[in-house]
Amino acid sequence: MTDILPAKEWAKLEQDIYDRYGVSAHAHNKDGAPFTGRELWGNRLCPALRKIPGAGTGICAVVNQAVRAEARQTGKSVITECDAGLMLIAVPVIVDGEFLGMLGGCGGLCDGAEPESFLVEKLTGMSEEQVAELASDMRRYSEEDAQAIARDIEERVAEAVRAYTAGH
Repeated sequence: MTDILPAKEWAKLEQDIYDRYGVSAHAHNKDGAPFTGRELWGNRLCPALRKIPGAGTGICAVVNQAVRAEARQTGKSVITECDAGLMLIAVPVIVDGEFLGMLGGCGGLCDGAEPESFLVEKLTGMSEEQVAELASDMRRYSEEDAQAIARDIEERVAEAVRAYTAGH
């Protein structure tokens, strides 16, 4: 990923995605590790979950591993929900057929969806009331919104890949 763009430039893309869409934006390398050193939270629930030992592994790591595998295998963007019921978008970064990582965002609710309070409660010990309070101002996205976000990120990734391949 950092051969295509320096980590600082990936961080700028994360910031712009966050600013435009209000999602927790992230760039991950091919092994699924974030590498920009930034944490941009699109809601209050996710940072609260990440502070609890095991919650990030039980929710975020599981879905990121599955999404990374799907993006690597298909070469296409993935729009899904994590086990906490929150929207996740991941766009693969592929150069000359090689999967290098992904860029995306997560942390909103798809229209009609609610956080999976029961699962969150079991993994974290938070009460359903705490989960509801932390999710009360969470942004909602329609399927069309999610598709538009994915297309925008796809265009940004394609632009970065084109610039990289033109120079090599």
